[in-house]
This record gives sequence, C-alpha cells and structure tokens, in this order.
Amino acid sequence: MAEKVRFPDGREVDIHDFIAFMYGLSKSDVEVLHVLLQNGKMTTDDLAEKLNVTKASISKALNNLLDKGLIQREKAQAEKEERKGRPNYIYWVEKEKLYRKLENDLEKLAGTVKETLQKHTALEVVI
Repeated sequence: MAEKVRFPDGREVDIHDFIAFMYGLSKSDVEVLHVLLQNGKMTTDDLAEKLNVTKASISKALNNLLDKGLIQREKAQAEKEERKGRPNYIYWVEKEKLYRKLENDLEKLAGTVKETLQKHTALEVVI
C-alpha cells in the first residue's frame, strides 16, 4: 500500500509522486530511490536485477539522485586490487539525512511562496 501525504484541504497524494514533483524525478528515479529505501546498500548490479532493467538505466537514475543529494555513494571494496576499469560503487539512502533535506527544502519552498505572495500583493496595492 502506498503512503499518502494529506494536504490541508483533505486532498491526498502518493508520497512517491510528491517527492518526484518536488525534485523533478522521473518514474525510474523514484523506483530506484524506493528500492534503496527498502533494501539498504546496493550496487548497480543489485538494483538492475531487483528492478529488472539495464545497468545503464539504473546509472542514469543514480546519477540524478546523487546530483539532487537524495542518496549516498561509496566505492565498493575491490575483490582484486589489480582490477582495471570503472570502479564499482555501493549506493544507499541515509534516511535521517533525507528527512532533514526534505524538511529544509519544504521550509525554503514555504518561504519562497510567502515572498512571492507578498510581492504580488504589494504590486496590486501600487497598481
């Protein structure tokens, strides 16, 4: 069952849709974020297998989530030190950090809305 966010007027929206709108995330981005929230630390291979998609589509979503500060990443320990090529990474959501980010971003958004409304009503008084 999907979790809902209730607005003051009673309307509800799925939490995933809300986060997608807030950060401009695609459906794929949200699916990856959800899997990481549910499963903890995972590699690109793990995520691709879990979601039954290509590593390329997972990489795109991971990069977008990283850019927006919604997930964390660290280099995976190489099994063989002489391994060449791209490093493997482990991805996860630091839940408390995500919650703080959401809270701070919502507070900033509320401040921006307030300022915009104040400017708008100030313009109406002058006109």
